[in-house]
Amino acid sequence: MSNTDPQGLYKALGVQSSATAEEIKSAYRTLAKETHPDTSQDVSSDKFHRISAAYEVLNDPLRRAEYDSSAYQASAQETKKRVLDPICCSRCGQATAQPRYVVFFRVYSFIVITTRRPVQGIFCASCAKKEGLKSSIITLFTGWWGAPWGPIYSIGAILSNGFGGKHERSADEGMIWYNALAFLSRGDLQLSYALAMQSRKALDKDVAKDATKLLAQLEKAGADPRQGKLRNPWRTSMLYGAGHLLMAFALPGALALGIFASTQGSGASTGYGGSRLYASPPSSTTYQSSVQKAVTTPDVPTCTNVPYSGQLLGPGRLSTTDGHSLEIRNGSSGDAIIKVRAELSGAVVAAFFVRSNQTGQITGIPDGLYTVQYAFGDALDVSCRRFVQLNGAGQFPGTETLQTERTATQIITQVLSYTLYAVPAGNVAPHSISAQDFERQ
Repeated sequence: MSNTDPQGLYKALGVQSSATAEEIKSAYRTLAKETHPDTSQDVSSDKFHRISAAYEVLNDPLRRAEYDSSAYQASAQETKKRVLDPICCSRCGQATAQPRYVVFFRVYSFIVITTRRPVQGIFCASCAKKEGLKSSIITLFTGWWGAPWGPIYSIGAILSNGFGGKHERSADEGMIWYNALAFLSRGDLQLSYALAMQSRKALDKDVAKDATKLLAQLEKAGADPRQGKLRNPWRTSMLYGAGHLLMAFALPGALALGIFASTQGSGASTGYGGSRLYASPPSSTTYQSSVQKAVTTPDVPTCTNVPYSGQLLGPGRLSTTDGHSLEIRNGSSGDAIIKVRAELSGAVVAAFFVRSNQTGQITGIPDGLYTVQYAFGDALDVSCRRFVQLNGAGQFPGTETLQTERTATQIITQVLSYTLYAVPAGNVAPHSISAQDFERQ
């Protein structure tokens, strides 16, 4: 494997180690459709699982950071056998004694859609400050214009970028120790000594122990302990920090108050995507109680016990122990039926009911690619599972990728949230579908 791809995760997805988050997501979706056992003619479940495992790591910026930095591992014994190349900045290409793997965020918003996109890599301190400033300036001009999450995400991203971005101490310490050995293999004992001084305080006890031994050996070899401390190039200057504070709070002071005053109800999704608010198709009739509906349509048997919000309509394929969640806030004037379909097979994983001006939520959605559909109607039929007549049906744009993250101490699942608004000619129109498309099983 390449030293930048020690476990072949990038190779599994067919992308370079420098690929952007969008390129990784696009490659995964393409390969998932080609290799999924339900849709591929050539059944290749092993390959599908390898692709999914690779995406699970590379789709998470911090887990990707840990993976990329793990490529730089060496032992003191290796320095006797070969010369190690010190770590280079992924931007300027120059060797840097004190590298960091940093994740910066850029926020993009358009009216009611907000996304956060990571920009990450191994940086020298100079290039990191340039990238942090660039990402914050982009966010300043593109991040505020989505309600309600644009201002919230923009402030968080700018502050994070201004104070060094997101980085993991364990990853930083691993690269410092690698560089200590790399400069030792090249005969630069004093620089190796200074880096070993930092490594003796590492969280990894083995690294700290080895660094202490190396310090003793280097002192015997002539390294000067009085020159064992390097200047910290990552310290944020007051001017740099003040600039980011100004970008973070100058504009939203007036903007955020206006947005929150005019916005009622919102949804939030986990992960690095933003919330989605959509204009639902205008209903042809206004909502009436179930008793009124029965009176106006006496010849059609209707549901006598209207389901509660979040109640499943018929059997589904939900997990009984864990899984992801979907929340629908129905701000329209009519009841809604929501369907979650598997993107690859088109099968309905779950269908549930959400009353007008209420919120419904289901849990237990397994990992996979999904589309979310909805329909409005005046009354449920006698089965209480479908509308007597649909007033409109639609599908939220895009495909949701749900992937469980597992750490040593916890299992992390996702929560998707959509909000339906009955706003004729709204800013963002969902994709309309036919009644037949919605009703198909």
